Amino acid sequence: MEKSLRIYVVIAGFHPLVGGAETQCLAQCRSLWARGYEATVITFCHDRAWLRHDVVEGVPVIRIAGAVLGRREKLPHLVQRLLYLVALVVLGWTLWRHRTRYDIVHLYNLGLLSLPCALACRLVGKPLVVAIQGAGKGKVGAESQNVSLMAGPLDPSTPWLRVNGRSRVNGDLESLERLGKPVVRIAHALLRSTHAVVVIMSSRMKRYLTAHDFLLPNVQLIPNGVNSARFAPDDRSLSFAETAQTVVCVSRLSYEKGIDVLLQAWRIVHEQAPQGRLILVGNGLLQSQLERLAEALGIAASVEFAGLQRDVVAQLHRGSLAVLPSRIEGMPNALLEAMACGLACVATRVSGSEDLIQHEVNGLLVESEDYSSMAQALLGLLRDPTTARKYGSAARATIEQYYSQEHIADMYIDLYQSAALRTSTSGRNAYQIPVSEGRR
Repeated sequence: MEKSLRIYVVIAGFHPLVGGAETQCLAQCRSLWARGYEATVITFCHDRAWLRHDVVEGVPVIRIAGAVLGRREKLPHLVQRLLYLVALVVLGWTLWRHRTRYDIVHLYNLGLLSLPCALACRLVGKPLVVAIQGAGKGKVGAESQNVSLMAGPLDPSTPWLRVNGRSRVNGDLESLERLGKPVVRIAHALLRSTHAVVVIMSSRMKRYLTAHDFLLPNVQLIPNGVNSARFAPDDRSLSFAETAQTVVCVSRLSYEKGIDVLLQAWRIVHEQAPQGRLILVGNGLLQSQLERLAEALGIAASVEFAGLQRDVVAQLHRGSLAVLPSRIEGMPNALLEAMACGLACVATRVSGSEDLIQHEVNGLLVESEDYSSMAQALLGLLRDPTTARKYGSAARATIEQYYSQEHIADMYIDLYQSAALRTSTSGRNAYQIPVSEGRR
C-alpha cells in the first residue's frame, strides 16, 4: 500500500492574493487532500492583519515573516530588498524547525525561494520538487523597466503610455540573475546537490533553462490542470447567435499580459466588424491606462472592462471566442479554462499556449505583439462560426484527454511517491526522475 505523504507546498504569495500560481497551488492541494495526502501551504505574510495559521478551502496555511514583510511597501526600495532576504532566512529556518512534519517540499517558482528550500532539504535529507512558473522572453538578464503600452497609430512618446515600475517578462530566474552570476551558481549547485526534481509546465521551459545555463539532470513535464467539470460548455447559456460576435479575454491587466496589444488588434476588428464586442475580465494596475487607450483608439463603446469576477465560467459563456494576448506565460490557466468551456481560442505563441493549441486544429496561434495577425485571426473566426465551433469542440477534447485536474494530480502523486521511495531506499545519489518531453 502506498504511503500517504505529507507535502509542504512553498509559495511566495497565497490567498487572499490570487493569481495563476496561487489558483493552481490551491487546486492541487485540495486534490491531494481528497486523495488522502496531507498538503500544507507555507507562504509569506504580506499583511500583518492576515492570520498566521489559517485554513483556505480545507487546506492548512502557515504564513511566516509577517513582522518582516507586513509593512515593507512603505519603506525605501533597498530596505524592502533587505527585508525580503531576511524573510528568506525565516523560510529556511521554518523548514528546518518543521523537518519532522513533512516528507517532501514542493516549491512554486525557481527563484530566490529555491535557496532556502534547497539548503533546508539538503540538510534534512528530504526530496525537493521545484515547479517553474514563467519561461521569460528576450535576452538573458534583459531589463524589464522603462516599457510603454503599444502605441499603434498614436504618438509613441505620449506620456500616459509609459508603464511605471518593473514588468515581469524575464521568467523565474530573473530574481536570481539580478543578484549576479555567483548567486545563480550557488542556487544551481544547491539544487543539483539535493537532486531536486524540476517540473516544467511547457516544452519552452526546457529551452529557457538551457538558454540560461540552468538545466538540471532531473526534469519532468507536468502542465497545469483545470477543473473540467466546473469549466465546461453550457447548453443553457445564450444562443450561439447571441454570443457569436463576442470575444472574451480573462486576464490580469498588467504589461506582461499584452492587453494593449489586444486593444490595438481590436481597433482593426472594430473597423471591419463593428458589431463585435470585446469583454475584458480582470483587474490590475494598468486598468486606467488601458481604458484611456481604448478611448484614444475609438473603440471604447465596443470594449467592456468587466473587472474582477468571481464566476469566471459565466463570463466565458458570454462569448463564442476567447483570446489571450500575453507577452509571457508559464501554462496559462485562462486558456485552459476557455478551452475547457469549448471556446475557440486565439493565443500568442508563448510558453504553455503553444503546447495547448495546435494551430488550425483546436485554435489559432499568432506571434506575441503582432496585433495585425491577432486581428486577422479574430476576424476569421468571427466571420466563420462553423470553424469556430469546430475549434471549440477540439479544444474541449484536448482538455478532457490531457489537462483535467484529476489527471495532473495523479501525475504529481506518482512523482511524490517515486521521489520518496528512491530517497528512502537508494539514498540521495540514486534519486533520478526521467525527463519527459511532452504530453503525449
